[in-house]
Amino acid sequence: MARGKTDVPPAALDQGLKNAQDQLTLFGRAMAGDMVMVVTPATGVPKPTGLAWTQDFYVELRDSDGEIHTWFNKTVANQLSVGDTSLAGVASISPAANAVWVDGTCKVTMSGTAAAWLNGDTATLTVAAMTIAGQTLAQKTGVLTFTT
Repeated sequence: MARGKTDVPPAALDQGLKNAQDQLTLFGRAMAGDMVMVVTPATGVPKPTGLAWTQDFYVELRDSDGEIHTWFNKTVANQLSVGDTSLAGVASISPAANAVWVDGTCKVTMSGTAAAWLNGDTATLTVAAMTIAGQTLAQKTGVLTFTT
């Protein structure tokens, strides 16, 4: 390369650099306390059933603009739990306890056994509080309430 000549693409075309800058911006927001866990769906109302069922939940680490903190990749031990109020059915989750965060998102699949899930029965996913970059994030839940 000759002196004074540059072959570097403009910043707008350099997606690697832009992505790194975006990650640093998001991390800066996290350090300032701009992050929260969001569970989707937060609530659901499936119909009562006697069949086995499944529901996917997505737990995301977001900032106040709704952007996902994609720099966060970690397995958090014993962060997930499940409970239900059914007298016949049993709810379970996969993964069973350890939250696997990839690019700021954790997918959890809740399943219910083939049993009588009656009107008013609930199944609840609980995501325990955690501390990231010195910021404590509150516990969150996703609740299914079987409703006719």
